[in-house]
Amino acid sequence: MAENRKVVEPHGCIVCGRIYNMLVIYSPDGKLVDCTVVDAGGRRVPDPNKPLVACNRHREAEVETALTKHYPGMAQPEDEEND
Repeated sequence: MAENRKVVEPHGCIVCGRIYNMLVIYSPDGKLVDCTVVDAGGRRVPDPNKPLVACNRHREAEVETALTKHYPGMAQPEDEEND
């Protein structure tokens, strides 16, 4: 039985691009299992398919705008409210 793979990867803030190290866990088939930001000053941006990070100083609205800009097809919380 194959085990999950743990990797420390650099990822840029979704808003400004500042680099943070993230501990990312992948399943044996390469899918994201979990991740966390290792460096101070950053926070994980929840996404089931990819590790994303944002600086703690960015407001939630800034993060949402950046997500919409970078991943325009991504479902947004307000989309769920309209269903």
